[in-house]
Amino acid sequence: MNCIDVSEWQDTIDWKKVKSAGYDYAILRAGFGRLASQKDSSFEANYKNAKAAGVKLGAYWYSYATDNSIAKMEAKACLEVLGGRYFEMPVFFDMEESSMTKLSKDTLTGIAKTFCNALIKAGYRAGVYSNLNWFTNYLDYDAIRKLYPVWLAQYYKEAQLDCDVWQYSSEGKVNGISGNVDMNIIYNTEIIKSEGEKPDDKNEVKPVFETASVQALLRLAYNMGVVKTFVSPVDNKKGKLTNAAIVEARQYLEYQNPDSSVDLDFISQLSAVLEEKLNALSNRAVGDVNGDGKVDIKDATEIQKKVAGLI
Repeated sequence: MNCIDVSEWQDTIDWKKVKSAGYDYAILRAGFGRLASQKDSSFEANYKNAKAAGVKLGAYWYSYATDNSIAKMEAKACLEVLGGRYFEMPVFFDMEESSMTKLSKDTLTGIAKTFCNALIKAGYRAGVYSNLNWFTNYLDYDAIRKLYPVWLAQYYKEAQLDCDVWQYSSEGKVNGISGNVDMNIIYNTEIIKSEGEKPDDKNEVKPVFETASVQALLRLAYNMGVVKTFVSPVDNKKGKLTNAAIVEARQYLEYQNPDSSVDLDFISQLSAVLEEKLNALSNRAVGDVNGDGKVDIKDATEIQKKVAGLI
């Protein structure tokens, strides 16, 4: 099936004309780097207008990551930009930045896995985009192929690697788009959500979260020292305490302009933080009250203080 991929470089697109020209699928650039402020300037309009025209969509995020921690930041930024929007195709991690080629194949493959797994954990399908050179020399192609959809860029008469999507040209001409546009063929229709998975008439999924489940997560966050507000009771009512704890959690997670909204990204990020803290606690030696890795007189002093009600 024919597919195009676009970004702000295509400027304003007439999506009705694109659809009429026979292009039912498109992959939108959502942004790049580690900040949500690096959102593609045409992403919002492209998503809205393509959906209105009946075009099925995927997305991609351009990477500059040099380690797993930065890959996590890029995933967080990407999720913030996506904002829970519905996509029929995967969100692809775009790996082709020349400054990253100094890194080892294992490191770059680990970066791809970190990003993709974060997107999957947040409820999206995730894949990897790159060119033949990268998949051959800089990424463990076999490992990635087993785990995620592959989008291959190779401007040749045929794709020389097994892939789900093949980008075969950057000089396509499509009615409704001024200038050149990237051209693709979707080989594997299984990466497209089936008709039974289609959302409502606006083609957009709006996740519904049980408030009680969020409250239980916030109670755990309180016990782990992530938030200061104790949510009680767990009653499935989003009152002042619940809202306050959500804001505190979003502040802890370093959201810009934190509010009391709940989405997949928030739940994913908070769960990951709590999981790390619980793992750290489980690895602590029995009796190591202060968490310094040793069981000694300092721990006994801490216990005595707690018993005396001094701390």
